[in-house]
Amino acid sequence: MMSTRGRYSSGHARPTADDWRRGFAEPDFEDEEPPARGRNAPNTSPEPGPGAFSGADDSGAITVAVDRAGRVVDVTIAQNWRNYITPRALGQALLTAAGNAIVELVAEHVEGLDLDPIIVKVPTAPTAIPSEDYYSVLNEMADLLTRAGRDLEIYRDEAESVLNATATAAGPNGRVSVTVARGRVVEVTADSRWASHVRYTEIRSEALGAFRAAARQLGDTDITTVQKPASLARLQELVEHLAHGTRD
Repeated sequence: MMSTRGRYSSGHARPTADDWRRGFAEPDFEDEEPPARGRNAPNTSPEPGPGAFSGADDSGAITVAVDRAGRVVDVTIAQNWRNYITPRALGQALLTAAGNAIVELVAEHVEGLDLDPIIVKVPTAPTAIPSEDYYSVLNEMADLLTRAGRDLEIYRDEAESVLNATATAAGPNGRVSVTVARGRVVEVTADSRWASHVRYTEIRSEALGAFRAAARQLGDTDITTVQKPASLARLQELVEHLAHGTRD
């Protein structure tokens, strides 16, 4: 009598990488086969709309779009992405795509610089400054320079803390984690076992949620919010005073 066996019962061949890619089995990473390149072109979405800049990973299966502030606004996962990258490489692919999108943003800013209208005007010789006023200004500048050295160190520390600040957040299900800094994505990690069998739409939702949560956590603080030392502002006023020979 011929016995019947289940698909994965003893005596049946072990599930292959193609099996778990189709969602029929949990992956066994020791037996994982490399992605089949060129099987089909990555099935990605159209280019982002105006005001967004997109970048892709090396395979073209993962695309990330950022706005003019460098915040991630969209993530595209090709339906057949597992043909091009392994689940283990998903985090790195998202990081590469985000980095390439920011490169496009920076390139746009550089191309937009127009130096032709900039005209440097050389001031005419200043009028004579009364000697009493002149020495009074010099004395005040000397005092300010002493204070400005300390103030500048404080300002530098505050500015560096803003520029180097990072924020880490996870997606709605905690499967994708993103660390961002001002104007860049530092790290992206993804649960490879989860990524090996869920739909590409779930990966998109999880990754985009992580990027948005990290951006919210980082906030809108930037270098322009750090108050410049009053001593430096006053020094600038005095320099202009001497240059133009005017009185307070």
